Parts: sequence; C-alpha cells; structure tokens
Amino acid sequence: MKKFLLVAGIIVLCLFIVDKMVLKDKGIVKNFSQKYEKIDNLENLQVGIEEGQLAPDFELSDISGKTVKLSDYKGKKVLLNFWATWCPPCKSEMPHMEKLHNKYKNDRFEILAVNVTTSEKNRNNVDQFVEDYKLTFTVPLDENGKVFQQYGIMAYPTSFFIDSDGVIRKKVLGAVDEDAMEKEILRLP
Repeated sequence: MKKFLLVAGIIVLCLFIVDKMVLKDKGIVKNFSQKYEKIDNLENLQVGIEEGQLAPDFELSDISGKTVKLSDYKGKKVLLNFWATWCPPCKSEMPHMEKLHNKYKNDRFEILAVNVTTSEKNRNNVDQFVEDYKLTFTVPLDENGKVFQQYGIMAYPTSFFIDSDGVIRKKVLGAVDEDAMEKEILRLP
C-alpha cells in the first residue's frame, strides 16, 4: 500500500511539473484559476458564438417589458444563460446564479438569463418561476426563438461567460455548479 501511494504521488508530481514547465500557459493549473488576459486588438475579432469571439448583440424584452440589449452591458462582465422553466438542470443552477448575482453585482457583473419562451407551455410559467425562485437578475424573453438560434443553443442550460469587452471567454453546455460559476466570473477581465 505504501509503494502504491508513493508511486501515485510521484505520478501526480510529474504531471504537475509537466503542466507547469512544458505546457506553461496552456496547462491545466495555469488556466484553472488565473484571470483571462485582456485582448488588445478587439477590432480583429470575429463576431460569433465560440470562445474568443465577440458575442453577437441581440435585443429582447425582459419579463417587465423593458428592452434589453447585450451591447448595453459593454464594460461589464456578463453571464449569459439560456434556460427553460421545465428544465431540471436549469432549476438547480438558478439559486447559485441568484447568490452570485447578489455577491458580485457591485463589481460590474450582470446576469442575463434568457428564457427560451418558445419552449414554454405558457408564458405565465416564466413569471411564476421568477417569483418562486426570487430571482432579481435580468430575465429577457426570447419569444420567437431568434436569439436561441443565433447562439446555436443545443441544450438547456447553456451559459456564456462574457468579459467586459464583449468577448466570449467560456461556453458551457449543461448546468454549472456554484464553485465553477464563481471561478469563471472571477477570471473575467
């Protein structure tokens, strides 16, 4: 048993050394917790839905009828989340999103939780969901599915972590737990 633990420890140490010395900036340890670097030549970036591209702008109305444009949030870090009320993983991450919204809202951080209303049985389900979960972040309604298609959403939930310059830094299909969500928020410049 002692030999096994010693061998396992040596392997982990070797992997750590390779990660830090050989892989450097591309290594797991570096990319796990370090802030993303600011991008200098934003004008050279393409607009798209992949990491490293400028997030496509959109205009929707939120649950109270107020117009919401992604471009209005330039200068702020944004968690753009696509969800539906009937989606169990969406339900599980909403309390985490609310907690982090309250924790970081004074640090130029916003959450835009786009409800894909075309997938809902009833539009009133969205209002009830927001009330039940006591959500205070912005909930735009994609009532015709245009933004859903624009962002190529294949699964609920899907999250885009967008930096203050409008660049997508991380795209996540499926639910994100609170720790992972917070780490991504803190990495955004």
